[in-house]
Amino acid sequence: MSDLDRWIEPYFRDSTLWPVLIVAVSILVTLVAAALLLAVVDRHPYAMAALLALAWMSGDATLRQLRARRRLGLVGGAILGVWALGAAAALAARLAGIF
Repeated sequence: MSDLDRWIEPYFRDSTLWPVLIVAVSILVTLVAAALLLAVVDRHPYAMAALLALAWMSGDATLRQLRARRRLGLVGGAILGVWALGAAAALAARLAGIF
């Protein structure tokens, strides 16, 4: 188990920390959705750079974990989950006409 997994694991295991986890994931999903919408729909150059930086950091952390453990651990799964939820939120906002 990596150091990052050890740091994140209590938030999934201890039910008293779930509200903190929910708020943190909600903030990250909103950040990803906003970056996706601004980069894809508005073609804003700074949003494209931010999206590229987020994708680079996410991919690097996930690949490091895959190389070290030969499987996707807690951190990699959380990163992919945040990206999937962010893409779903961006698509929902776009289809609802909010953005």
